[in-house]
Amino acid sequence: MSDNTGKRNALIINGGPSPDKRVLDYLPEFDAVLAVDSGFDNAMSLGITPDVVIGDLDSISARGLESAEKQSIELITFPEDKDKSDLELAISYASKSFASVTIVDSGGGRVDHLWGVFSAMASDIALNISCEAFVGSSFVKVVRDNHIVKPLASELVSIFPFGGLAEGVSLSGFRWNLNHETLNTGSTRGLSNEIVESLGDISVQNGVLLVIQSGLY
Repeated sequence: MSDNTGKRNALIINGGPSPDKRVLDYLPEFDAVLAVDSGFDNAMSLGITPDVVIGDLDSISARGLESAEKQSIELITFPEDKDKSDLELAISYASKSFASVTIVDSGGGRVDHLWGVFSAMASDIALNISCEAFVGSSFVKVVRDNHIVKPLASELVSIFPFGGLAEGVSLSGFRWNLNHETLNTGSTRGLSNEIVESLGDISVQNGVLLVIQSGLY
């Protein structure tokens, strides 16, 4: 297991279209910033200077690359022919030193890239860290055991099994609660639930849940 004690959170700015600047109002504290390829350009547009740029550098702008080199920002490069996405490589890098990662993605790019974001977050590479993301105007959390949900701009919360069955799923504090039930792959049973108390409690005994809170702004 990686030694990630003593460091709290890494912010990962993903590539693709630039995120909405309103996401800045929701970001938690972070100890380092990792930019995923053209995520460097996105980070700079948000007024955030990355500590590291990771990827095959096929989408970062020429101006962005020049800026990163002038600022002596660490570049961790990979070949274009590889078996993992740049984001998954960034999560892997962060897992060696940090206890959690917060990803920022515009949510406005290609659908397959968006699915790749969720897949990377729920992959085995992230088993030992807490993984969350701001995707467009939604907050996404990977839950492998227990998670306390706070109401954000709206009370709307959706819960989906990801990558297989989710067994022993319990919800409390919601309009529709569950008690140690199974959510099947492809199930929409958890779509559009609502927090009705000050906090919602979500737990799963086996499997992975994606918890999505929509409508932040």
